[in-house]
Parts: sequence; structure tokens; C-alpha cells
Amino acid sequence: MLIVHTEKHRLHNPKLYFSLGRMSPYPEQPSRVETILAALKKNQIGTFEEPIDFGLEPILAIHSERYISYLQTAYDRWIVKGGDANGVIPDTFAVHLSSMYRDISLRSQNVLSQMGLFTFDAATVIAKDTYTAAYEACQVALTASHKLVQDGLPSAYALCRPPGHHSAEELLGGFCFFNNAAVAAEYLIRHHNKKVVILDIDYHHGNGTQTIFYQRSNPMFVSLHAVDSDPYYWGTEEERGEGEGLGYNVNVVLPDGTGDELYLETLEKTIQSHIIPYNPDVLIISLGVDTFEGDPVGTFKITSPCFTKIGKLIKSVGVPTLFIQEGGYDSPELGVNVCNVLEGFQATKEDDETTLNGDAIEP
Repeated sequence: MLIVHTEKHRLHNPKLYFSLGRMSPYPEQPSRVETILAALKKNQIGTFEEPIDFGLEPILAIHSERYISYLQTAYDRWIVKGGDANGVIPDTFAVHLSSMYRDISLRSQNVLSQMGLFTFDAATVIAKDTYTAAYEACQVALTASHKLVQDGLPSAYALCRPPGHHSAEELLGGFCFFNNAAVAAEYLIRHHNKKVVILDIDYHHGNGTQTIFYQRSNPMFVSLHAVDSDPYYWGTEEERGEGEGLGYNVNVVLPDGTGDELYLETLEKTIQSHIIPYNPDVLIISLGVDTFEGDPVGTFKITSPCFTKIGKLIKSVGVPTLFIQEGGYDSPELGVNVCNVLEGFQATKEDDETTLNGDAIEP
């Protein structure tokens, strides 16, 4: 499997964020990638490549120029205003603001005003070099998507950081800045004329991806996620798309405490009833492994061996598949769980019986 990765992810490294009324250590740390990389190398999964620079054009196909400019300049302007060196944390939000007043507010160059327009939470910190890291994460996803199609590969893995699925056209949050999966999907559609499904298996709903493509029939967006979890305001099963996109947005909500059996049953049913009938050319997986029983942010009870079976079910779609890293936070098993998904996907027919019997890389 092709694995695309860059060390520039380390440039995004805020130390603190605001949560539950206090400043706490920032959970979306560079160590996440180091844990995954160590497991990939230990288990000899894939060959590693650096990203190609596709420039801003593919990002501008998803995010607005004014939003990109905000990310580029927010930290420096925040410091001028007297903001803390840790990074930009908004304290005012543009809630219940009508379109007319939003348009007027966007003319302002006051970063303290803009951050409330472009952010939906106080947890996602723009640090000194966040823009560069987020830009490079898009290049990782673009390189993997390009090579997947150009070289006729069965799969590729984009080890992106920061993640992206909570980011919309002009909105950041949930530790996400640019939507890596959306940028990759749009590139495949525009430049390779592909029919795409984005399957989001992160613990949290991919609200940014949904918002971007809500009125589109290509790509189809499918999300399996926890009930009543952050980002809270998106992700119900009633959200089915609008206009051309009606029926092409599928949310599958799972209860707290969901374990292996229910998750696998639901994933298989979703693949059979929605993804395979859509007949995609390419499948993009927003790969969150924060569904793991030991992950510090979620309530699911998915075990490490189950991730191998998840990879096997993804393989059953039978099309070239791009894995893009989303969530999954610091636990000793983080790298193991990512490896199990990828190894489950790559399992040969001879491996099938072993995989179904539950054998997998153990922590």
C-alpha cells in the first residue's frame, strides 16, 4: 500500500486548548502521527512517499479565498492584538447572524471579529505555523488520490495531520482547518472524472464534509458516528441532502457503548444498502479510529481485532480505496488500530478465514 506522509505536520503544535471551562493539553498532538508511523514500520505495511505540491487550486475548489487568507494571517494579527502565543482561541462567535450582517462583518480586518465568523468552537487553535501544516496535509491527500488513480493502485493511505472532516468551506473546528477528504474527492471528480463515495467512520460526525457536498449527488457522503457527540449540531439521520443531493447524504447514528458486533453489522448493512448500489469508481475513507474502546474521547467499545474486520468490510466494496486519517487520539493502541484496518483491507483470500476468526495485530 502506498503511504503518503510529511514531517511538516509537526509545524502545527499548540500546547493548550479550552475545554470544560479550563485550559488543558491539546489532544491533537504530533505524537499521534509518530505512534501510527512506528506501527506501520514495525509491521512493514506499505511504501512511504513524500507529497507532491499541487498548489492552492485544489484547496480553492473547496475553501473560499477569504477563509484561506484568514488562516494564513490570523496568528500574526492575533499576536499584534495582544493574543497569547499559544494560538488563536476565539471568545466571540457570530451566532444567529443573518447573511446580510455576516457579509458586512466579513469586510472587517479585525482578527477578533473574523475568528468568530470562521470558527464553530473554542477548542481548535491556530498556532504559529498551523496554516503550513494544514496546507501540507491537503497535499498529502491530493498526492495519495492522484497516485491511486494515475498508477492504478488498489489502495493508498494519506497520513494527514491536522485532520479535516469537521472543516467546511469557511469554517474550522474539531481540530480541523482544511477538509482533506473533500479536497481529494473534488480533485478526483474534476480532474479524473470519477464517481466518489466518502465513507466517514470517525467516532464524530463529519459535519464539514456533509456541509460542503450537501446539495451534490457526487460525491455521496456516508457517516457512521455516535449519537449526541461533538460537533452536536449536525449528523441526524433526517439530514439526507438537498436538491440534487437529496438521498446522497447518509447519516447512521450509533448509541453510546456500541461494540464490535453492532458496529460490524451496521457497517456491512450500510455498505450493502447505500455504497455498493451507488457504484462508485473510488471510495474515500475518512479514517477515524477514535471508536476504539481505549480512546480518550469516545464512548464506543470497539476492540483492536475488530478494526481488521472493518478493513475487510471496506474491501468488499471492490473499488480503489483512499484512506485519509482523521481522528484517533493518544492511546498505546492507536497505531495498532490503524494497521489493523489497512491489513484487513489488504487481506488475501487465504487470509479471509483468519481475519473473520478475529486474529489481528495485538497491542
